[in-house]
Amino acid sequence: MDSLGDHAIMLKVKAGDLEKLGLLYKRYSKRLFGFFYKMTDDPGTSEDLVQNVFMRMMKYRHTYSSGGKFETWAFHMARNVHHDHFRKNKRYDFQPTMGEWNEQLQDHDHEEHQMIMSDELANLNKAMMAMPSEKRELLELTRFQQLKYQDVAKLLGISEGAVKVRVHRALQELKSTYLKMDVS
Repeated sequence: MDSLGDHAIMLKVKAGDLEKLGLLYKRYSKRLFGFFYKMTDDPGTSEDLVQNVFMRMMKYRHTYSSGGKFETWAFHMARNVHHDHFRKNKRYDFQPTMGEWNEQLQDHDHEEHQMIMSDELANLNKAMMAMPSEKRELLELTRFQQLKYQDVAKLLGISEGAVKVRVHRALQELKSTYLKMDVS
C-alpha cells in the first residue's frame, strides 16, 4: 500500500472529493475487518464497525492533518469506533465463546458423570454387602474374578448347570436390591 498515495487521496477527500473515499475503502476495509474480528470474534459486528469507521472518516475528514499518515489516522478512528461500540454494548466483550461454554459444560458433565458413577458404585457395593455371603461369593468369583463356570463348579463341588442357575438368581437378587437402593 502506498502511504503517500493514501495521504494524497485523503487530502482530496478532506477538500470535498468524497468519491475518493471509496479507493481508501478498497485498500483498508480488509485490514480493518481483520482488526475488528480479532477484537470481537464476530464477523457481522466486524463488518458493521468497518462501515462505521468510513462513515466517521467522512464526517470528521476536516480533522485529518496534512502532515499525518493516513494509516495511523485510520486505525486511530478504528480504535475509537471499537471503544464506542464496546461502551454501548458492554455485554458483548464479556460473553464467552461457544468453545468456552462447551468446555465448561464438558467439565461439568464429566464431574457430574464421575459423581453418578461414584454413587452407583457405592450403591452396588451396598447391594452386594446386603446379599447372603454364598451369593456374594458366587458373584465375586464369576463376575469380578472372571472364573469360568466349570472352575467354580469344581471349587464348590456342584454341577456347572447349578452354578449357572445360582449366578442367574444371585444377579436377579442383586439387581432387585440395587434398584431399591437407587430409588431411596
